[in-house]
Order: sequence, then structure tokens, then C-alpha cells
Amino acid sequence: MISQILMIITLFSIWISIFMSMVTLFSAVHFWIKNSNKKVTVKQLDRYPLITIVVPAQNEEIVISQTVRSIFDMNYPEEKMELLLYADNCTDNTYQEMNKVKNLEEYTSRNIRIVNRKGTGGKAGVLNDSLQIANGEFIGVYDADAMPEENALYFLVEKMLEDEERHVATFGRNKTRNANQNFLTKCINQEIVVTQRVQHVGLWHLFKIGRIPGTNFIINTEFVKKIGGWRNGALTEDTDISFKIMQGGSLIALAYNSEAFQQEPETLPSYYLQ
Repeated sequence: MISQILMIITLFSIWISIFMSMVTLFSAVHFWIKNSNKKVTVKQLDRYPLITIVVPAQNEEIVISQTVRSIFDMNYPEEKMELLLYADNCTDNTYQEMNKVKNLEEYTSRNIRIVNRKGTGGKAGVLNDSLQIANGEFIGVYDADAMPEENALYFLVEKMLEDEERHVATFGRNKTRNANQNFLTKCINQEIVVTQRVQHVGLWHLFKIGRIPGTNFIINTEFVKKIGGWRNGALTEDTDISFKIMQGGSLIALAYNSEAFQQEPETLPSYYLQ
């Protein structure tokens, strides 16, 4: 009798899961059919709020220079962009590489601050530290191995300004920079495609449900301060704060045109650590 009940529950759970996946898939397909032929234009925004962009970096000397350059090359007024670079407990030359980029002639006028951090809390700890010195109306986050496209920040801000009362955060999509490197990166790329181009898009299109990813998003600074910041040491600090936003009745809006390239782990040990 017990085994039969367990079998029924298992079958029921499987079919519920399949049904939910199909609903999300059809929602995503409908979204892309609806928007695939829509012409994307970059027009003047009603206003350009000050954005504090935070880049947490731990032993990222190889990629940090490219990341900083791609951030500075974004299509957003430079006087409305504040960049906080954190070399978080690094044992390599990440801090030195950050300073090399800062001292380049073309970036001498940019608002950039570099912190050689020795604190605890991981990425959440870095974000909480940045919260104490950020001047921006919104905080944007890019991982040290993420290269945003030219209009990535523009589209995030554009979506935020559509409904400032309800949109507490907006997030974009990510691509894999090294998708064809080996079998592991190809698998990771497939996971990212399914998650961000199907699941995220489908849930937002049908239910207006969004979830903050690890990179390429902006969030209202005052809201983060109000809820006490990020939870230090949390393995999924972005999911944790996403639930807090939704519990308050606010929205995490999808800016589907905002994209960034992200370097993915190329070995199983590094993938496990990530």
C-alpha cells in the first residue's frame, strides 16, 4: 500500500514538473516570436541616473583588464557611472592589473575606485562593503570575467525607468565567451541557453517573475540598504535577495536586450569551486 502511494506521488510529481516546463517553454517561444522582428532602437532616455558598478574580483588578473575596458566602453554617460573595483583577498596580481587600467591616459577622467580588500563574506561581503560607499541611485554588478556589450547598461536602465515604482531590479542575459573551448564549456553554455533564454524569459513573460543572476543586473540602492544588504557568506546571495524583493511585492524585470559575455570554468575542479 505504501509503495503504491509513493509511486502515485512520484508519477504525479513528474507530470507536474513536465507540465510546468512545457508552460515555461511555450511562454518563451511566444515571447521570442512576438519580439524577434521588433526593431531595437537606442534613443535618449528621460534621465540618466547615477549607476555605481561593482566588480568583485578574486584572482582574476588574466581577465580583469578586459572587463574594466568593456565597462568603460559602454554606451552610457561617463559622468553618470561610478566604478568600484574590489581585489578580494587576492593572491595574484589582480590589484596591480586594476591600477594599470586606471592609470591609462584614456581613463584618467573616469570615476573609479580600487579597493584591495582583506575582509570576509565572499561576494556578498564585497557587495555589502560597496553599499557603504556607493553614491549611485542604482548598484550594478558585473563579475570580473563578464564583458558587457556596448548597450548592456543602457537597456538595464531603460527597463528600470519603465516602472520605477515596481521595478526594484532589472537583469539581462549572459553568453558564454569560451563556449567552444571543450566539452565542459559546451555543456555549461547549453545550461545557460536553457536557463536564460527559456526559463527566465518564459517566467517573466507569463508571470512577471524574475530572478537576479550573478552578473549583469542593477538594483535600487536604497532598497538594498532598507533590507540590510546581502547575506554575508550566502552561496546564492542573488537568489536570497530575489526572494526578498518578491516578498515585498516588487518586480525584478527582464531587460532581454541587455547581454554580457562571461568566461566559464574550463575544468571540473574550477567548475566545482564556482
